[in-house]
Amino acid sequence: MAACFSSFTKRWVQWSSASALILIASVILIGSLPLSADDQLPPPPELPQRINPLEGMIDPVTGEELSAFEPQNPETNDEELATEALALYMTGRIALERRDFDAAVEAFRKAIELAPNVSDSYKTLIPLLLAQREHDEAAKLALQAASRTDSGYELVAAMAGQFASRSQLDKGIELIKDALDQADYSVGSRQHLLLHRDLGLYYRLNNEIENAATEYEIVLNAILSGEVDEELQLEVLKDPGKNFDEFGDTFLKAGLPDLALKAFEEASKHREAKPGLHSFNLATVFHETGKPEQALEALQEYFDAQLQGRGRAAYELLEKILNELGREDELNERLDEMYAKDEFNDVLRFFLADKVLASEDLERAKELYLGSNPDVTDPRAMVGLLQIYREENDSDNLLDVLTKAFQVIPRAEDPEALNRLSEDVQRLSRGFEEELEALKSDEETLNGVYASARTLAEGDDPQLQFIQAYFLGKMATETENTEAAIEFYRLAIAMRNDPPPLLYSELGGYLIDDKSYKEAIDLLNEALTNPSDSLQNERWRFLYFLTYAYQFDGQTERALEAVDEALNNAPDPIMGRLLYQKAWIYYHNRDWDQALKYFNQVLSQYASETDLVQDTQFRVSNIYVEQGDMEQGEQVLLDVLETDPENTQANNDLGYLWADQDKNLEKAREMIQKALTAEPENPAYLDSMGWVLYRLGEYEEAAKVLQSATEQKHGDDSTIFDHLGDAQLKLGQEEEAKANFQRALEIEKEKEHPSEKLLKDLRSKLQIEDESTE
Repeated sequence: MAACFSSFTKRWVQWSSASALILIASVILIGSLPLSADDQLPPPPELPQRINPLEGMIDPVTGEELSAFEPQNPETNDEELATEALALYMTGRIALERRDFDAAVEAFRKAIELAPNVSDSYKTLIPLLLAQREHDEAAKLALQAASRTDSGYELVAAMAGQFASRSQLDKGIELIKDALDQADYSVGSRQHLLLHRDLGLYYRLNNEIENAATEYEIVLNAILSGEVDEELQLEVLKDPGKNFDEFGDTFLKAGLPDLALKAFEEASKHREAKPGLHSFNLATVFHETGKPEQALEALQEYFDAQLQGRGRAAYELLEKILNELGREDELNERLDEMYAKDEFNDVLRFFLADKVLASEDLERAKELYLGSNPDVTDPRAMVGLLQIYREENDSDNLLDVLTKAFQVIPRAEDPEALNRLSEDVQRLSRGFEEELEALKSDEETLNGVYASARTLAEGDDPQLQFIQAYFLGKMATETENTEAAIEFYRLAIAMRNDPPPLLYSELGGYLIDDKSYKEAIDLLNEALTNPSDSLQNERWRFLYFLTYAYQFDGQTERALEAVDEALNNAPDPIMGRLLYQKAWIYYHNRDWDQALKYFNQVLSQYASETDLVQDTQFRVSNIYVEQGDMEQGEQVLLDVLETDPENTQANNDLGYLWADQDKNLEKAREMIQKALTAEPENPAYLDSMGWVLYRLGEYEEAAKVLQSATEQKHGDDSTIFDHLGDAQLKLGQEEEAKANFQRALEIEKEKEHPSEKLLKDLRSKLQIEDESTE
């Protein structure tokens, strides 16, 4: 079939464009076959018998009835399907040229339905689906291509890479595993080796070291068997020395030293110019197999060659070996001796500086970090200097190094992304975060940094840099210093004729979280009135933030006006989220009917946007619960779990609803535990677990969990304190319970829309007859 389609492809190229259009038109007139709804494609359908277009017509010369030409070798059914598929493929290409993407997608889908063994339509359709964010369908088609076409594995590899780039390594891993299971590639084939190599890499990036080692072992054994030709080896191992080293390092971490030694020996064959690297690899194997003396000897050979290829890891290994031998006092002396012989080795210099700093010799450490250049530029020096300048209370130098480090060292705001970086970069990031946390807790030093910045900002020729003002604004938000946050963000804004929209978004979001609604409204309206093109292009975003500020400030009509204007300004991809926001405004205002109306619009109009649909379902469920329709509220959550059984919030919310109704308690505990496993410090999930434990009569454990919930960020919640008081009452801790009931009452009374039922219950527990006696 594939060869048949290929021949038609060649033929197509030879035909004129006019003939091609005639063929397409004829196929469209005849009609295309319907798509199957089943996941498994059915056998190719029989084509309908064509009607003789000449039936009933007479040749005026001979007087004989005309008949259609019958070829001596008519096309087989497969060939006719290939012809129709080719026509559909070209229809899709024409639609692409006309930028009619929906028509193109439909044409390519039909082409694949008719000719599932041909790769061209897959290769064109999958990028289109990715552009439309139809990642699941794209992955499904890539998997189908892998089992139906010779080159389909390339699409699987590309899709797995897409998932990895979106921090969805698990999806990439599952896709490759499914392809290997379904396609059944022969051992040692191109597809087999490349997919196992990629699978090992994704396992390694996902910190599943044992699984990574299993995959790498498959590749290593195939290569060592001698049955893989040189061309394929180079394709699988683009940099053999580096790749074999990666295999060896993975084997070591997985506790497989024999395999590691094999991989390192292979790596050494590709590094004849640097035999010292093999010495380092041997040292790691000796160390892992409990032979520290041999490890130290091999490592010294690496150092004697004055190599830096293993970076900081070599000196860290030296430290471990000396500690195991009880000779840790030799470390700094050895490092000094090596540095004296290799003074241009910056890796060694910075490692030595770190050890000197740990011994509290600030002056020597500073000298090593700075080297011959007082203007520090290396991030490895910056982290150490931050500690030194902080301890010396040198606010001027501290401000300088802080802002430099902020620009070059990634922060740990996205742990998954950080885990994919090298170990050295991860170490720098952790060190930077530790120094920032130390500075945040040192109010005097931090205020000194603010003061230094204010001095630089003064005068007719201010010296404060934009990045310094921006960084200090972020620091102020992280320490919840609202006054300083506004001051430095506004300084940053004033430094730009065309201020970045991010400045308004970050400060506006912080002010809303800080409940500084008036300030947020002023700031965001200022962004809306600024004529800057970059700000006007983000108009919808500022309006979106304004909906929160207005609504939380009690200005519902203004919030609705803002969201309606945003709906008129926003790009298509976020229209659904803005419609959701309109529903949320009514929801927050407890106008359940209007909220349901717009939430249902979201569900009907944006059914393909999974995250948005789930967010909407949670709100709809809560509306039903608020209206007293528990059955409907539960059913919505069951609908979520039917399509997403591991959904964290759905498991928690349904578990809590059941606990609150004192039913299905063991199942509720199991579901809430799923949520807690995913987010162990979430106060809402801790409250749910505490409440189900209370219902099960496990009062002591319930009180511990609920107490923990109150100690988490955002744990200052009236329901949590109420539940904690209930558990303490059961334990006979009446004074503690009363204090927590009182705290719950105070929190609930401060809400914009307090629960009258909860207020009544709390007053009853506190034996308060009316509000005037509180």
